[in-house]
Amino acid sequence: MLTHRHDTRDVVVTGVAAVVPGPGAPPGAWFDADAELGPRGHKYLPAGARYLLAAGRRALRCATTPEQVPPERRGLVVGTNNGLAPLFRDMDRTVVDAGAERLRPALAPYFAVNVLAGRLAAEQCLKGFSCTLTTSGVAGAEALQTAVRALVLGRADLVVVVAVEDRSAEAVAAGEPGEEGAVALVLEPRAAAERRGAPVRGTLRAACAFVPPGADAPDGDLGLAVGDLLSAVQSEPAAPVHPVLDTSPRGRAVAALLGAPARKAAAARAGCLTPLLSAAEPFTAHGGQRVVVTATAPGHLAAVHVLAAEPRETPSGGLRAESTA
Repeated sequence: MLTHRHDTRDVVVTGVAAVVPGPGAPPGAWFDADAELGPRGHKYLPAGARYLLAAGRRALRCATTPEQVPPERRGLVVGTNNGLAPLFRDMDRTVVDAGAERLRPALAPYFAVNVLAGRLAAEQCLKGFSCTLTTSGVAGAEALQTAVRALVLGRADLVVVVAVEDRSAEAVAAGEPGEEGAVALVLEPRAAAERRGAPVRGTLRAACAFVPPGADAPDGDLGLAVGDLLSAVQSEPAAPVHPVLDTSPRGRAVAALLGAPARKAAAARAGCLTPLLSAAEPFTAHGGQRVVVTATAPGHLAAVHVLAAEPRETPSGGLRAESTA
C-alpha cells in the first residue's frame, strides 16, 4: 500500500550544482580531482564517474542535512549518453590490440553503464533505488521525469538527479570540445523539505515524447507532440521557451514550431547535459521561470519547466556551474 502521495506541484528542488569546464578550458584538463574529491579514493574512477560524484556531493550539500531522510527513502536517477565513452574507446582498443585479459581490473566493471552511478549511491547511502537512463539527447529530462514520478507515487522522499557526459567519439574526431561535466539536482516533496528546514529553491516539471523521424509537418504528429509537451509542463502565465536544438531536420522543424530561429536556440551537442544545464540555470543565476525544449534526430522530444525562487547566497556546496581547475 502506498503511504505517501504528492501532487507534481509539491515536488521542489532543494539542491542544485554543476561541475563543468569554464570558457576555453582545455578538454579533460579542467577538472582538479584532488581538490574536488580529496586526495584518495578516486584514482581508478573514470572521468565521468568523477564528474557525477562531484556534482552529486555539491547538490546534496546545497540541500542541507539530507541525512535526515532515511537511506531507504533516498533514490538516484542518472541520465547519460557518453558518460563512459572515452573508457569504452580505450577498452575496445585494448581488446583489439592486446586481448581482453589486458583490461584493467579496477575499470573493467564499467563496461556496464549502470555502474557509473554506483560510487555516489554507495557513498551517500542512496538505498531506495538507483537507475541509469540513456535515451539519446533527452536522458537528463527523462531522469527528472522519473524522479518526479517516484516522489509523487511515494517511492522515495528524496531523489538525486544527475546528467553527466564525457567527450563523445564524434567530438573527439571533429576536434570539438563536446560535452564534459555533470549537473545535479535534489528533489523532494515540499512538505518533507520544509519539515527538515531544507531550502526550497523552486519547482519543476518534465515530460518526454517520441515522434518517428520524418513526421515533421507542423500540423502532423510533431506539432501535436510539441503542443502536448508544452501543455504538460507549462504553468500560468506562460514561461519563455528556451530551445536546445541541433541542426538536424527534426531540430529545424521544432525550432520552426516554436518560432525560434536557429541562431536563437542553444546548440545541442552529442549528449543530454546541455538541456539540463539550461534547465538548472534559473536556480543558479537570476531566478524566474523557463521551459527548456529539446529534440533529437532519432525522434526523442522533451520539455522541462522550471520555476526558480530568487537565488540565495551561494552555499558551501556551490550552486554555480564552474570549472574546478
